[in-house]
Amino acid sequence: MKIDTLSDQDLVDNIRNAEPISQEMVDEYYRRCIPVYLDFIGIHWHTGFYLDGDKEVSSSDQNRMTCYIADSVSLGKQDRVLDVGCGIGGSASFLASRYGCTINGLTPVEAQRKVASQVIEKFGVANEVCIDLGHADSLPYPNNSFDVVLFFESPCHFTERQRFFDEAFRVMKPGGRLAGEDWLATDLTNESHIKNWLNPICRTWAIPMLGDGKAYIEQLKHAGFVDNLYTDMQFEMSLSKGFSVTAKQQSELLIEIQTCQNPLFKLTLEGLLILGQAMTADAFTIGRFTAQKPY
Repeated sequence: MKIDTLSDQDLVDNIRNAEPISQEMVDEYYRRCIPVYLDFIGIHWHTGFYLDGDKEVSSSDQNRMTCYIADSVSLGKQDRVLDVGCGIGGSASFLASRYGCTINGLTPVEAQRKVASQVIEKFGVANEVCIDLGHADSLPYPNNSFDVVLFFESPCHFTERQRFFDEAFRVMKPGGRLAGEDWLATDLTNESHIKNWLNPICRTWAIPMLGDGKAYIEQLKHAGFVDNLYTDMQFEMSLSKGFSVTAKQQSELLIEIQTCQNPLFKLTLEGLLILGQAMTADAFTIGRFTAQKPY
């Protein structure tokens, strides 16, 4: 049976049981989750940069994270940018409107590209942003095309992560910069963490395998990048604020899970529950990366 003919429940069951999950399954998950994600987290499909003083989590946190990553490589109007795994183009459109740069966003999901056209129109950046179809392990661009390559929590979903970094290096101009943030296992990860938290995260968020900061740095180095930097973002911001880590939050999630009838939304809620537990157990974090292609 073709994956796009499965019921939502059958797709969810396949994601839970896949070892490891295939790229085809990841793509189908993100095709079907568009309305769930739009309703749940808006147009930016990534974690925010959370401040202690803010009372509520909002889209301002996601905008702050987007700018934080962009500023880490001094993004400017003169830059041609590639956003790999761009989702529905929320971050690409925001960056184009804020910095005046030109951006190609890349997604493997045609349905995401269609929604992205609406987001681009809303931001008024049709001349600056183009959304292309393709996969991260075979970027559909010539060598030396981009000044900057960005990613926002997309490499964790790539089945060929080393190939992505190799491709990012190829399409980047000499002296080009790479920056991004992604879901990671912490440096404290052990076999218990993998069994109790990390594997369940993968099975609820359509992730082939969670990496760690050290592995990413080694992959960047192998691809040819220099000045490779990894930072655990729990030491830069109030990371736990964006996750359900308190007993009250966990209890509320459990109640919502029990009453949820939508298989895809229920999987998302279960994923949020696991993320909060994994963060509390020091098994999960968000990592930030910068690197450069030599001249």
